[in-house]
Amino acid sequence: MSLAKHNTAAAKCDVAGCENDAERSFNIKQVSRSSLKLKSEDLRQVHLCKEHYKEYKKETKNDRAIDAIYD
Repeated sequence: MSLAKHNTAAAKCDVAGCENDAERSFNIKQVSRSSLKLKSEDLRQVHLCKEHYKEYKKETKNDRAIDAIYD
């Protein structure tokens, strides 16, 4: 069985000044809670590399914990 590969090109990190390959993608509303400066503000999905994903997780840890309780 063959798997479809819709987006075969590796996405780059959307943080300004970063050219690393993206590991994860998030909705712009989620990433806007952090202090990360993006290349463009008119994105719907934001791609983050491993380093910026760790930074995003650290900055939004409390917000995500509160959301998990009330969702």
